Amino acid sequence: MTNLGKITAVTVSTSDLNQMVEAYQKFLRYRVTKSGQINSKESSAWDADRIKGNDYVVMQPEKSDDFSFRFIHQPDLFNYTAFKSTGWNAAELIVEDVDRLAIELEESPFKIIGAPADLSFTNDIRAMQVIGPANEILYLTQFKKNVPEFDNPIPRSFVDQTFIVVLGGKSLDEMQDYFCDNFELTKATVIESRIRSISRVFNYPEDTKYKVAALSLKDQSMIELDELPDESTDRYTLHGYLPEGIAMVSFLHYKSDQQTKSTYPSRLPSHHSRFSSLKRGPNNELIELIHC
Repeated sequence: MTNLGKITAVTVSTSDLNQMVEAYQKFLRYRVTKSGQINSKESSAWDADRIKGNDYVVMQPEKSDDFSFRFIHQPDLFNYTAFKSTGWNAAELIVEDVDRLAIELEESPFKIIGAPADLSFTNDIRAMQVIGPANEILYLTQFKKNVPEFDNPIPRSFVDQTFIVVLGGKSLDEMQDYFCDNFELTKATVIESRIRSISRVFNYPEDTKYKVAALSLKDQSMIELDELPDESTDRYTLHGYLPEGIAMVSFLHYKSDQQTKSTYPSRLPSHHSRFSSLKRGPNNELIELIHC
């Protein structure tokens, strides 16, 4: 039985915290629930000593408190473009009305890169894609009705939680092996799917298909694994800093919460009494585990 559960936080590094807060507040209706500075235990665990003392802001959906975006200030280091490199590349949020949201985002800092459209395999799921102020990619997804093969959460607000995170890598098999071996996940069926976000950055035809697998976690969460083209690069990170864009994803980890040398107290809302630890995946992606 898998011991990896709910996506509790998506951490994004940014050179402009105010811009992130304003954008997510005004257009996604998220609210600030916490702010502060990165402490030495966190920066050390994340191997990001140069961000010790840097400001961060936590934002949560309008009507729920079990998922957070954590925005951490650090300078822009490279010309980061999502999906050109390996690592965490996108967060998928459940929304109530994707077409109405698209209209509201037309004059916003969120650049629409994929207009609302029904998914190729079902008319009951409709989604759009945007790039946010820190070049993070968000998939905004509406379930028009219950789809039996998807154990999807029901949105509790206009824009609710992240229920899928997207990991890009050079080898789908390597990514599957890592998560299945480390977190007792069941291997997912590999399919070929059109992914507009990937085709866009590599200037491939829009109908190009890529190998994809969706790993099911506990708590109505999933990790989508995308095999990137050969032209993709490793996510380069300057020593002492977090990766740019989506830097880290936090999950509930159903294992002993016993404190060890490698754990540190979580400061995410709703998890203050728990300890966290960090793993690095096969593409050097940061995986924060909230022990419960």
